Amino acid sequence: MKRRDQFLQQRKALGQVFLATDWPARRVVEKVQAWKVTRVLEIGPGAGVLTGLLLEAGLKVTAVEKDERFARRLRPALGNADQSALTIVEEDILRFDLATWISESKERTAVVGNIPYNISSPILLWLLPHIGNLTGAQFMVQLEFGARLAATVDTKDYGSLSVFAQIRSTIEMDCKVERTCFTPVPKVDSALISIRPRKDVPPMEVLKRTESITRAAFTQRRKKLRNGVRPFLKGKNEEDCPIDLNRRAETLTPEEFTTLAGYLLPPKGT
Repeated sequence: MKRRDQFLQQRKALGQVFLATDWPARRVVEKVQAWKVTRVLEIGPGAGVLTGLLLEAGLKVTAVEKDERFARRLRPALGNADQSALTIVEEDILRFDLATWISESKERTAVVGNIPYNISSPILLWLLPHIGNLTGAQFMVQLEFGARLAATVDTKDYGSLSVFAQIRSTIEMDCKVERTCFTPVPKVDSALISIRPRKDVPPMEVLKRTESITRAAFTQRRKKLRNGVRPFLKGKNEEDCPIDLNRRAETLTPEEFTTLAGYLLPPKGT
């Protein structure tokens, strides 16, 4: 594949790495096509490898690029590709109004991108409140980060991030992407992950209480659950707790954390 990023160098501060082969980008396009998506928001298009393939597939693309060098040169980098369905926004993705973008169309939409390693968690937290209004998201992330998102209960990768993500969405690790697929070659491998909305997401106030309890519980993940949530036990009888506090945090499912939060942080007035 001809490199389209050769005229620009990596900005380490932005966590930039560029695809040196296009098969991962093709996998992303295949996935959103399988979801019957027609409109896509792309995070950090860079040199336009994925952008071009999305356009070739007939998708409407809004490309959000923080680096002014790539934002300015994206259209020329795409060459003869039909760019009539392309909108380029030069902006930090964490400042981009996703809710407004979603509301501008009733089409099936998705968010995609090769996510900078250094802001993976902030991007996830930016996305998750809106995942219910999307068909899904396809991200390329650091392998370790993807493993944490998709981790199952009682495994070493399972933690508060797993619970935060899985209580709002379903997550699958689609495939590993070797570090040699990028230039410059990073020190770690990557993975393609799929994030889809859940149908049974608790109300926002329940989510916030669950996240507070989960965060506290995992501060002492190797000890009994009561150690992490002790500040929330004041004035409560442990015997009434619906979750056994002798368990460790990593053994609780996201749904059990919701149950625990309901006991430890009940709604005001109850």
